[in-house]
Amino acid sequence: MKKDMKRWLTLGALSAVILAGCSNSSGGNESADGGDKDRKLIIYSNAASDGRGDFFVEKAAEAGFDIEFVEMGGSEALSRLLAEKDAPIADLVFGLNEAGFDQLRDAEILEAYTPGWLDGIAEDVVIAEDHLHSPITLTRVFPIYNADEMDEADAPQTWSDFYENEEFHGQYRIQNSLSGATDSAVFFTQIIPYRDDNGNMGISQEGWDKLQDYFDNGYSTPEGEDWVDNFTSGKIPIGYTWMSNVPVIEEEYGINIGVINPDDGVVQTVEQIGILADGDDNTLEQKFVEWFGSEEIMAEFAELHNQMPANEKARESATERMKEIMDNTTPQEIDVQWLNEHLDEWIEYVELNLL
Repeated sequence: MKKDMKRWLTLGALSAVILAGCSNSSGGNESADGGDKDRKLIIYSNAASDGRGDFFVEKAAEAGFDIEFVEMGGSEALSRLLAEKDAPIADLVFGLNEAGFDQLRDAEILEAYTPGWLDGIAEDVVIAEDHLHSPITLTRVFPIYNADEMDEADAPQTWSDFYENEEFHGQYRIQNSLSGATDSAVFFTQIIPYRDDNGNMGISQEGWDKLQDYFDNGYSTPEGEDWVDNFTSGKIPIGYTWMSNVPVIEEEYGINIGVINPDDGVVQTVEQIGILADGDDNTLEQKFVEWFGSEEIMAEFAELHNQMPANEKARESATERMKEIMDNTTPQEIDVQWLNEHLDEWIEYVELNLL
């Protein structure tokens, strides 16, 4: 049942659940019987916005769980969890990807648990062999264009087209900062192909020069403007986003979005759930994870919130748009261990010197 946790892998197979297993086979209808069932579970999450957290709160209440999401960005969640290591406030963390959980693993913050639904995880998803976290949903980050403003043949085909083709200069969105997982993924996906272990921070000078060209020729959204408004209006018709955001924008603004699959592939990450090691009896947390990852709950989550579950059977309930995006994009091969070794210094360097 266990899959080897390879260190050379696609980020998901480095930018937000499935069949209750061991103790109860009732799936999404399992209640929180036993233990301190009246205790509220605090969940730190970077994947609870846009109604996702509300979905889980409501469904959990029906199953007998009292939960509260504390929403924050991925970087903030990591910082808080590390700062609270000796006196954890949260009971669980949901939404961080493999790289984020690697940092928590190194800090010895997590408690191992093997949910029964791991048998249903798709073959293209890696399961941590120490079971300190478990996979929930897949996401991919990629460039996009407003398909109502330009034809596919006229749109960029890969990242280098953005800055090497003058007609796209000033027409594509770039980051204002690298504090978010999506923003950081968009820059590191471009320099990873220029790996040079003898180069500056593991990247060749050519790679850094191309990244500088990318930033120099893009459009940084100023305060008072919204990148989605700019994108949908056609003012800045090229940008980037994460997978589940595509149908949200399309439905809300009534436009068509073209998804670009660059030559080197797209960043794929797998959002995970883990239990915090607080020294207490975590039976309730374990029961919650069993429920949270059940096939029934994940199938409904996928259908209602444009998600792509890690659970194979639950994927059948994903929307056709999500399935289409999965079929038309290719995960980039990334050495996760190498990325983790350099990512913080890359972010610091880029924010100080290139942005």
